[in-house]
Amino acid sequence: MEPLASTPNKQTIVSSTSKLNKRSVTILPPTQVTTIDKKTKKTFILEYSVHLASNRFNRELKCVFPQVENFEKCLVIPTFLKCEHDLVGIGAAIDLEKDEKLEVFVEWGKEICHKLRNRGYWADLTDPCSGYPVFSEPGPAIYPDVQGAVELLKYDLHNAGCCHILLHPKWGSKVYPGTLFTTANDLVLKQVISECIVI
Repeated sequence: MEPLASTPNKQTIVSSTSKLNKRSVTILPPTQVTTIDKKTKKTFILEYSVHLASNRFNRELKCVFPQVENFEKCLVIPTFLKCEHDLVGIGAAIDLEKDEKLEVFVEWGKEICHKLRNRGYWADLTDPCSGYPVFSEPGPAIYPDVQGAVELLKYDLHNAGCCHILLHPKWGSKVYPGTLFTTANDLVLKQVISECIVI
């Protein structure tokens, strides 16, 4: 299971050669938190940042979330879970860790989205494996977490055959990406994230 898998019938958005990052604004630089899984009692290091997307980025997000009417103040929250294994490799242990990190990200992301939605804001996350929204009806495009991180954070890529592996500046390819989206303001978002350290 790769952090992002393209679907032949869907287009992916955000090209790594565009100049979106010059127009997007970083509201909160990369920040690390430690999360605890209530079920397993394991701790995970998670990094997130908050970005106000550019107009062009928002137009492309509209293809991922077509039912959302106003993306002008949409915040994009790239997240990265630190991994023990190099995700460029293959093997049972790596596959198991990818599955574990997927579950951790989705549970954490769902909790944040539920809290934001309960406060009256639109919020969603995309499945890192498919690029499809978790709560919303899918549109004609999928969201590529890796390319999104390149645009918003200028992180490097490693080409591994047919897929791209993100190279985190501290963790290299020992990282699992995921992305949240919301129309909440950054103060509300930060408060909700602080409430969701334990998942």
